[in-house]
Amino acid sequence: MKEFSTRHILNNEVHSRPFIQVGSPTRCCHMAILTGEAGQNADLEHLAALCRHYNLPTPPADSKHQIIDFGTFRLKWERHTEFCSYTFLRKGKGDDPFKDTALSVVPEEWIKSVPGELLVGVHLFIDRIDEDQFTSRDYLENIFGDNLVVGARAGSSGTQILTDFQIHGDGFSRILVNDSCSSETQAGRLVQRLLEIETYRMMAMLAMPLTGEISQVTREVEQELADVVQQMMDLDDPAREHEVLDRLTRMAARVEHLSAGSTFRFNATKAYYTLVEKRIDNIKEVPLTGFQTVSSFLQRRIAPAMRTCVSMEDRVANLSRRVNRASTLLQTRINTTLQAQNKQLLESMDRRARVQLRLQQTVEGLSVVAISYYALGIINYMAQGSKKVLPSLDPYLVTALAAPLVILGVAWGLRRLHRVIRKASEE
Repeated sequence: MKEFSTRHILNNEVHSRPFIQVGSPTRCCHMAILTGEAGQNADLEHLAALCRHYNLPTPPADSKHQIIDFGTFRLKWERHTEFCSYTFLRKGKGDDPFKDTALSVVPEEWIKSVPGELLVGVHLFIDRIDEDQFTSRDYLENIFGDNLVVGARAGSSGTQILTDFQIHGDGFSRILVNDSCSSETQAGRLVQRLLEIETYRMMAMLAMPLTGEISQVTREVEQELADVVQQMMDLDDPAREHEVLDRLTRMAARVEHLSAGSTFRFNATKAYYTLVEKRIDNIKEVPLTGFQTVSSFLQRRIAPAMRTCVSMEDRVANLSRRVNRASTLLQTRINTTLQAQNKQLLESMDRRARVQLRLQQTVEGLSVVAISYYALGIINYMAQGSKKVLPSLDPYLVTALAAPLVILGVAWGLRRLHRVIRKASEE
């Protein structure tokens, strides 16, 4: 049977981005690097360089995700729409899991030359620790310092999660997991969800600096729009209407440029925030005594920021509609003025046409006389010439008798000619 061209791609999509198995104890280092939508080739080439350094096969050119074992560490690499992520995993706890991290065994030159900009850096340590020690003040202060620590239990497994959502002196935030999972696969799913929460919450926050810039521009445009509308109300010179319309046109272009530059970012923010909420739901948090839950902390911090983004997006859309309405009103006013001017022009043209018709009729009457005069002159010459043949013929009498007939004939001929021309023009 003939297969659909992308059948296998569609089927394998459910197997993409698999969870990586994580045992205890394990040190994880997760980095999300902003490389833009056109950065896939650079990301793959850099990953291939690391593979060549360890004499391993390079990933395919169309790869979106890879899990590679380098011996001393494992790497999970993923390519997303506008960023890529590296998750390094290293077994054991070392002397200090947040100083002797998974990144310590990765070639330093390779790390320094990673293309793009670091947005998310997380050190995560998962181990099986006595619960009293895990939540003790001394243990947490050694890891998180004086920062506010939030945490929860993960669903039925009872795995404890603690973090402070702070960037520490090494440029990375920290997550501590007390593993109670029944399998390494279950622990891997939990670790990936925790790292995705950190990644997607930061990606969602990318729109926040944009809201400040947009707010300033929208305030300026709103003030200018108010001035233009007031000017429209006081406008009494039709010649200035086009100047005001030109201002509105430039204003509309400015708002559309603003909208075009922010639509993608705001839509991406909403999508990332939805993923954050989904990953928190997947964890199935159970409150941990003495700690604020992760969902409560993020809701109180991020939800207002997301509402600000939605509000700013609506503000730009409303401003665009207001500018368009003002432009439509002014255009209607200009069209009405033009229609009145056109009516006056048509009336003037109609008056000129009637005058021209009267002049034409006068000229036509004169033309009958002129044509008749020349025709009678010819008849007179002919009569005078015929007098030698007919001595009794009086040329003046012949001319006098022919005059009425010639005049009537010329008038009838001109009228018939005009009727034929008019009928041809109507067809």
